[in-house]
Amino acid sequence: MSRFAAEIVARLSARDGATLAPIREDLVRRLLLAVRSVDRAPFEALKPDLRRARVSRVALAELYIPEVARRLGQGWHEDSCTFAEVTIGTARLQAILRDIAMSWSADEHGLQDGPTVLVLLPPGEQHTLGGMVAVAKLRRMGVSVCLRIGSGPAELRELFVKRAFDAIMISIAHAEMLEVCRKLVKTLKEMTGGRVPVAVGGALFLEGVVAAAVPEADIVTNDIETALQAFGLGGSRLRAQPGRA
Repeated sequence: MSRFAAEIVARLSARDGATLAPIREDLVRRLLLAVRSVDRAPFEALKPDLRRARVSRVALAELYIPEVARRLGQGWHEDSCTFAEVTIGTARLQAILRDIAMSWSADEHGLQDGPTVLVLLPPGEQHTLGGMVAVAKLRRMGVSVCLRIGSGPAELRELFVKRAFDAIMISIAHAEMLEVCRKLVKTLKEMTGGRVPVAVGGALFLEGVVAAAVPEADIVTNDIETALQAFGLGGSRLRAQPGRA
């Protein structure tokens, strides 16, 4: 799969930046079928069409991959996708995303003069793709990102001793994670003395769950730009990184 991911990124002819272009339903459907298939043929057939459609890496990472992931989840709930198809499909989407984001300051330090954000997926949160999409977008914007998955209090406390962060972002996907998220936000506030703002987002908040569900957070939103602006980390502090396809 990693070889295909590298090929699909290398052959896309459009440059980054076209995230506002309308998403094409035919390409979404074909990408969904391709990631669910055990055969490489759908992938091979899709590559030239993505190239001709001038789908940028930004659009692929921030529009197409999240939409296909959403439909995989919907298919699971509606029993139109098997567990194997969802598992394989998600892994393939993550592999494509990793290769796309490699040129977007993929190291944990990023720009020396930019903001630094800690992205957390709480213990028990098994759906990591949404967090990876957020990390990729932040790095593209010039934000230094540290990603931690399932970290407990001791690990986080040690991390805060070693590193300073301008903000913390938490991603959750299901309602059963709400209480875990609330406790995590309280723990983070205690550890940082309330000096580091905390944002909460994720797939859960696409389902009509209101922001008041996590009152401990400084902001609940799925819009990364909105969160950064609310924390005073937008504007001149950011420097987007357009890569070449």
